[in-house]
Order: sequence, then C-alpha cells, then structure tokens
Amino acid sequence: MTLKVGIVVLNWNGGTQTEACIESVRQQEYAPKFIVLVDNDSSPAEREALRRRYGGASDVQCCFLDENRGYAGGNNAGIRAALAGAADAVVIATQDVVFEPGALAELVAAAADSGIGVVGPKVIDKADRRTLSIGERAEVPLLCVPRRWLRYRREGPVPYDVGAVVGCALLATRRCLQAVGDFDEGFFAYYEEVDLCLRARRQGFKVVCTTRAVVRHDGMRGFAGGFTALSAELKARNLLRLIRRWARPLDYLLLVPTYVLLVATSMGLYALRGRSDLVVAMLRGIAAGLQGREGKPGGDPVSLPPGEAT
Repeated sequence: MTLKVGIVVLNWNGGTQTEACIESVRQQEYAPKFIVLVDNDSSPAEREALRRRYGGASDVQCCFLDENRGYAGGNNAGIRAALAGAADAVVIATQDVVFEPGALAELVAAAADSGIGVVGPKVIDKADRRTLSIGERAEVPLLCVPRRWLRYRREGPVPYDVGAVVGCALLATRRCLQAVGDFDEGFFAYYEEVDLCLRARRQGFKVVCTTRAVVRHDGMRGFAGGFTALSAELKARNLLRLIRRWARPLDYLLLVPTYVLLVATSMGLYALRGRSDLVVAMLRGIAAGLQGREGKPGGDPVSLPPGEAT
C-alpha cells in the first residue's frame, strides 16, 4: 500500500535555508506527498517572501502562526494540518535540513510494517558530511548521559531498532500519532522528540532508523557548546522535566549524579570561557525544572541558536 505523506517544514526566519529544505523535499521522487510549511511568527519581511514564493503553490500548504510556539507547538500545528489532509504518515523537517535524493521514499518504505511508529534517517553534517546520528540509545536511566555518547556507531540491517531518533528529521505514522499523541508543548524546544519516542515505545510501537535515507543537517549542539542563554535554560529545564516524567525510583540512583555532573561540567566550561550569562541561564533552567515550570520561558525566541528557534 502506498502511503500519503505530509511533510512539515518548520520555519523561523530561515530565508534561503528554508527554501533549500522545501526544494529538496519537492525534488523527492516519491509522489503521494504534500508540504505543510509552518512559519513560527517570523519577521514581516520573511513571511511576505514565503507568501510570494509558496502562497499559490499546489503542493505547499502555508500555516502562519501568530506567535512562536517553539519546536513542539509549531510542529504540532503542522502535524494536525497534515493529518487533516489525510496523510498516512507525517515527516518532520526543521528548516536547516536538506533531503538527499531518495530519502523520503526510504523513510516511507521503513514505515511499511504496522508495528513501526517512528522512523529516523541517517543524519550527516552539511559541511563535511560526517555522520551526526544513526539513532540513539534512549533509555530512562541514561537520559542525562550526553546524547552523543549514546549514538549508534555501526549501521545495522535497515531498518533497525533504536531507542530514539533526533528531531531535525523524522517520520511518524498516523497510527502512532493517533495512539500516543503529538509533541508535548510543555517542552517548547529540546527533548520533545525523545519524549515522543519513549511514548511510542511504551505503546508498543518500534522506533527505527534506516540509513538508506540520508538528510544533511547544519550541525548539532550539546551542553558543551553552541548555547545561547535561552537554549541553556531550556536544556537544563527540559532534561529535568523528562526525568520527572519517566524516572522510576531506582532510576534516580544514576540520573541524579549524571545530571549534576552534566550541568556542573557545562557550567564550569562556560565559566572558564567568560560566559557567566550561560551559567546563570542554566541555574535558572534548573530552578524552573525543579519547580515543574513548562512551556515558553520568558526569554525571546530570537536568542535560540539559528535553526533551533522553531
């Protein structure tokens, strides 16, 4: 059976980067597809440019949001539009990814098994084509271990089971989304794709990676580098939010020391670099996480790294 696919492209002032993402999707030879372009309250000039280029396109449905809802809220708007358009599967794509030829068809092929809920591609760096992700070992006791340490290093026979996939590009089937729901908007940005994969697995769906599908991504940013004040706050907060949701009592024996080590090391490195603003932001995020605060924080989304304000 051929699956109809809705591809959600999430944009926030992406300019030519977003156009490159959309055009790479348009060039995919897989036919039963349509694009939902979600703009997360970009500048007036950006929105006008998008309207001129895609407003009358038969294969692009534009969705202009009146506020920046983050990665979770922006993608959820696109997911709902895609499902309303009778999509059998929804592909999430942030503005800073480009699909290699054949990637979409391979993602769909991997989702043919009814037991599969989420499919991730092989993610490579745009600049040097090094492998960034072929799936991650996302297990609750290991949530505070740096994600790059948990990445699979060897490609398995495709598709192969993984714990989670990265959020820059993934496919979720309609049956999975209807069973487990979409992204938790309480995260706003960061870790919501890990939460989605954990929820899918809890409901009995497989999370898999197919390295036959390749997308190029504009780098990865972890606790040790690439932070702005808002991203530092969100990552510190949301990791605690993820722990509070998923951890069982025994899990805390590993989660507490690894979380403390992760954030203390990160704050120490930023302090040595003279970035006291990031240290303060991480402390603010820790406090917010311990207090159970969620959603969009007080900061301006413009202070997220490029490509991550969505």
